[in-house]
Amino acid sequence: MSVTWEQFVDAFKVGSDTGNVEQLASIITEDFDWATSDMDRAATLSWTSGTSFRINGDAETLYENEEVIAGTHPVLDDEGKQNLVMGVARLRDGKVYRYDHLRRLSA
Repeated sequence: MSVTWEQFVDAFKVGSDTGNVEQLASIITEDFDWATSDMDRAATLSWTSGTSFRINGDAETLYENEEVIAGTHPVLDDEGKQNLVMGVARLRDGKVYRYDHLRRLSA
């Protein structure tokens, strides 16, 4: 079974809330690429454990299959402003190997 959008977002939420990135590390590949943030696996795990960004609501799945998961989630940025993230993650062998996202201020 592949990782779901909700599981992916929850792993980021747990990591940013607690600093514990084990859940995230278990669902991304060794060659993971967060393409739109120019971060590899190590940089992603480090950023997640120390960021002031907070996912502050529920993830919404837009699409899922064995190759792609996509959806949205709300996030408070480091200035405390409400944002909406839309992301697409590509899967290989049930894990995320590439992530692309867009973030905008909520109206």
